Amino acid sequence: MNKTLKSILKYLVEIIIVAFGVFLGVYYSNINADNKTKKEKEKSVNLIIKELELNRQLLKDHISYHENIKIEMDSIVPTLSEKKMYSNFTEAEFKHIEIKGWTGFNFARLQKTAFETAKTSGLIKEFDIELVQKLSDIYYFQDIYLDFGTSILNKAIGINTSMKIADLISTIRLMTSDLLGLEKQLSTKLEKAIAELKTQHNKIKPTK
Repeated sequence: MNKTLKSILKYLVEIIIVAFGVFLGVYYSNINADNKTKKEKEKSVNLIIKELELNRQLLKDHISYHENIKIEMDSIVPTLSEKKMYSNFTEAEFKHIEIKGWTGFNFARLQKTAFETAKTSGLIKEFDIELVQKLSDIYYFQDIYLDFGTSILNKAIGINTSMKIADLISTIRLMTSDLLGLEKQLSTKLEKAIAELKTQHNKIKPTK
């Protein structure tokens, strides 16, 4: 074997070694990047689960409150005469702050930080597309609920001495009917989403 052939073989071996080294470097780099993404995704899913569980508990507490106030109102309103219903707010015998269990025109301050962070970081694209659609629907529904709760609160704040008791009762009814209905719908959606997220959470744990 002449020197030229030996040199060529030597260079070929060196090239193969270098190429193989590069391949291994890229391969393990991709594995590390993939595991890092999985860890970040796992963390994101876990935070969203905790966020939705917190929101579910907040809704549960407010559903209980609004149902109790509804029961009280259902027993009080039939006892009010038409004259009392249309008397001025300050002159009426009916005082909403005296309703048993009354703590105000409350609604759940639902959170969405974890979901928004997943979107801005780009991790949301790692989620199953159907699950992303369901989560988007839930958080959109949450926004509708929060807007409606805020509108009821603003309406209550706007109550003044010239308003009638019927106006006050109508505002309370919004909280114990329409808002309560939204809370129950949203609570059901949250139950399903949390169950699906926990199932996905168990599938995405990164390899050690």
